[in-house]
Amino acid sequence: MGRKVPTQVHHAATRLVQGKLLSRPPLWYSAVAQYPPLPLPPRQAVNRTNFDSPLGLQSRSDQTIPEGSSKPYEKMRKEVKPRVMPILYLEDKVRQRFFLDHPFEAFRPRTLVEQREVEPEHPVVGKDWTRLRQRGRNPTSEDCIKFAVSLHVHHLLPLSQAYRTACQQYAALRSEHTIASQVAFLEAKAYGAKFNPKSSEIGRGFKLEEQALSKWNKATTADVNEQASRKKWRPIFPKQVEDFGLWTRGEEYLHKYKAGETPKYQPNTDAISSPVDSSEAER
Repeated sequence: MGRKVPTQVHHAATRLVQGKLLSRPPLWYSAVAQYPPLPLPPRQAVNRTNFDSPLGLQSRSDQTIPEGSSKPYEKMRKEVKPRVMPILYLEDKVRQRFFLDHPFEAFRPRTLVEQREVEPEHPVVGKDWTRLRQRGRNPTSEDCIKFAVSLHVHHLLPLSQAYRTACQQYAALRSEHTIASQVAFLEAKAYGAKFNPKSSEIGRGFKLEEQALSKWNKATTADVNEQASRKKWRPIFPKQVEDFGLWTRGEEYLHKYKAGETPKYQPNTDAISSPVDSSEAER
């Protein structure tokens, strides 16, 4: 008898009905067909019952299995756990070796900001890519890594030789770029250009930010002065100093209360708003 897998029971019933071995479907058929059992994990063995076990194991299926046992039928009961195969890329292997040999290349600034569109791949690829210079005279570390992988995959060079060739061409182009930058600096200086040693892109960014903030402060001050100049009236309250006398611990209040005097809680309304002169508004 075959092994009874829960996910195949309703399929077996369907075949029995189609073969007219069953006159009508079982009562549970519509419910199981509409809500089938959950599929088993990959490569997981199904636990066999005593009824479905081989004849030699039916009497032993209910017995406890001692620890450390290595009998064949006990190995059959162990569930095989699925293992994920390692995901490896050749670029990662070359990249790890490259940054171990060139640690200071990791300090070169690179932008990680995503643009609205994915940058298209360079047209020079595959067997057409024979020199690193074909992608520019100022290559990056990623260009060197891709060039080494391209030599290994498309030109069938050993990985060690492809990596060595890519690193040699990368070092030559970097040194050429450094010498060209130094010559350009000396040439500009000879023509009268002045370079501030403290100037940099970071300092320039801070300077632009300070200029923008100063404009905001000026605009806020101008708005406040403009609003003050538009006002024609403002309240003027005379300064009054009331003499409350000594503290009597509430005895004076009780004395006035017993005498029938009503306390006044309203503020002094004698102060009247007066118009502001134009000379005072300008101040």
